[in-house]
Amino acid sequence: MKTAAKVFIIIGIVVGFITIIAPIIGFITLNQMKTQKPSTAMCVLCLLFCNLIGGILLLCCDESEFGPGTN
Repeated sequence: MKTAAKVFIIIGIVVGFITIIAPIIGFITLNQMKTQKPSTAMCVLCLLFCNLIGGILLLCCDESEFGPGTN
């Protein structure tokens, strides 16, 4: 589910490039996803500004998917 969330966030960044907030929120969320699960507030911001499906998938993900050995 983490990979699907990444794909939808990247799609949201590409589609929303004209607005400044979508790429900023998207890149911050993707950077946080490298090491840990993003906070609930960041997931909601991604849901509102970047991509609806990506934000929902992030909220549904488990903590175990964001461990040190995963991508």
